[in-house]
Amino acid sequence: MIKSGDNKINLVIFTLYFPPKISTASNRLEAFARYFNKNAFNITVICPETGKRNEFKEIEKIKIIRLENKPHFLKIKFTGKESFVIHKLKALYNKIFTCFIHNENRNWENEAIKTFMTINKNSKVDIVLSTFPTVEPHSAVLKLKNEGYDFKWIADMRDEMSLNPYNNRQNKIYLSKIEKRLFEKADLITTTTPSLVKAFEGLAKGKVAVEEIRNGYDFEISDEYNYNEVFTICHTGTFYSDIKPYSFLKAISSLKAEKRLPEMKIVFVGAGNTVVIPSELKSIVTTTGKIPHKQAEKRIKEADANLLIVPGSISKYLPGKLYEYIASRKPVIALSGINSESAKLIKDCNAGFIADFDNINDIKKVILTTYNLWKERKRLEVKMEYFKQFHRKEQVKKLEKMILEKL
Repeated sequence: MIKSGDNKINLVIFTLYFPPKISTASNRLEAFARYFNKNAFNITVICPETGKRNEFKEIEKIKIIRLENKPHFLKIKFTGKESFVIHKLKALYNKIFTCFIHNENRNWENEAIKTFMTINKNSKVDIVLSTFPTVEPHSAVLKLKNEGYDFKWIADMRDEMSLNPYNNRQNKIYLSKIEKRLFEKADLITTTTPSLVKAFEGLAKGKVAVEEIRNGYDFEISDEYNYNEVFTICHTGTFYSDIKPYSFLKAISSLKAEKRLPEMKIVFVGAGNTVVIPSELKSIVTTTGKIPHKQAEKRIKEADANLLIVPGSISKYLPGKLYEYIASRKPVIALSGINSESAKLIKDCNAGFIADFDNINDIKKVILTTYNLWKERKRLEVKMEYFKQFHRKEQVKKLEKMILEKL
């Protein structure tokens, strides 16, 4: 790796997700910025401006350039206050919108390109790391490469691109074209699970190396362990597409009808109005809107069990929340295929119980098993020594080593 004038590597990160924006993607990119060795790297992050910037403590020795991201005038925003029906109508409209508009953040993309040119003019950029989704960070880097700019490119893939099961036909065609060019221009592809590594290797056909950098967790694991007065199950994050809790709620309703339902509470943190709660369960189910990530972590740690929902369509993925669930050392109730990446990690860590996504009887058994652990004041012996490798700091060290040895 050729270093710049101060003998440090100048690394620029292109991302549309960065705190205080609340998402797993933001957490991943913040970790990249935070944990790179500042004695070896100068880090600049190019991301969107947000009106909530005062909610985020800037990272020492990191330059963050926030650019205005003028939304496409046809895109409808969610307020979080609309009814379930209105929310669904907006979601349907936006789904149709994406069939025709593939780069809705193109204004930000153009400004990011200009900003990079200014940075590079003042001090040559050695490495650019761009992250997908969405497509604009990768698209911006491709345009810079086509203009002849000389830097090493790490294309970070948090999800599949053209092979994503939620793509419509038009998006698949568009992303396939971007993908093809990316495999020709990138120097390294990083992604989040073993299955996604294989998927991208199959598409890249040896043109570029594909490496695994997990999402991970980013807090210290505590020896403290609490039991609530009432058995409490927590789920964090939104529900969308086929990631829905209805099989879980059916199992709860069935236990209630059979008079086998223990006293319990269920909290859907961040779900807002994306789910309809059956009338017979409204007394035990609470939903909240999005909350700051540190507060979500606190809810995970305080729960008696944490719910994970992984339908077959995303079995290759490892939801970022799973690492935080395991780090809390509370049992994971996983609605997932037994061969999913999530199921494998849970088994490897002895971190919870797995039920088939649609098997109501299996889900009921897992709920009762987890409840009995709480009732008897027992807990799982999670394999923490094995699990500690997934701290975000350790994953960034792994990426840093790849850069120093391979680029």
